[in-house]
Amino acid sequence: MVKIISLGNELRGDDSIGPAVIEQLNKSDLSVPMNLIDAGTDAFTILDHLIGEDPIIIVDCMKMGAEPGNIKKFNIEEVTIRQIEKSISLHGFGFGEIYDMAKDIGDVAECTLIGIEPKSIDFGEVLSDEVKDSLPFVVKMVIEEANKYGG
Repeated sequence: MVKIISLGNELRGDDSIGPAVIEQLNKSDLSVPMNLIDAGTDAFTILDHLIGEDPIIIVDCMKMGAEPGNIKKFNIEEVTIRQIEKSISLHGFGFGEIYDMAKDIGDVAECTLIGIEPKSIDFGEVLSDEVKDSLPFVVKMVIEEANKYGG
């Protein structure tokens, strides 16, 4: 079963987009079974899932140099880890570090990252209008990606 893993801190503005996606998926009528996981800011949760067999989709805000609310999908096999690492920080660890740890342990699960460009990740902020407006598109993208894996 495909795992949808969100990262984010709900107290830091647009960093809460990942948990917001999980919340929306929980309310949706999903055509394929999904294991929905809100990992908060725990990078080691990602490590545990990377060394599993089930494919995973990670959703997080990512600084990509785009307009706030812009969405980008990365397949781990299509880009280098260093390209992704410039965009995504797993809250204290770089994705490259976590991915390298997983590879050192064994086979790595198929992984897709869906990033949303934040406007602000300051403490005490809420989702910006730009990122909030992208939420239905992110949810749709996650569902489409999960459907590729079937049931």
